[in-house]
Amino acid sequence: MNPQEQSIVKLKDNVYKTTCSGTVENWGQCFNKAKKTCQTGYTDIERLADGSGVHRSFTFSCK
Repeated sequence: MNPQEQSIVKLKDNVYKTTCSGTVENWGQCFNKAKKTCQTGYTDIERLADGSGVHRSFTFSCK
């Protein structure tokens, strides 16, 4: 794991949240984390970004 990469937090059964903030990570990293977590695919639950586009969070569930 990249030392700058944020971890994935399990919120409840089959629902996860991660962040991909800053200049080191982007939305692509969030989606890759979901793919690695969910071997059979994932469903977007929520994508949040602040006005600057620097702070991003992604909530998803595994299919």
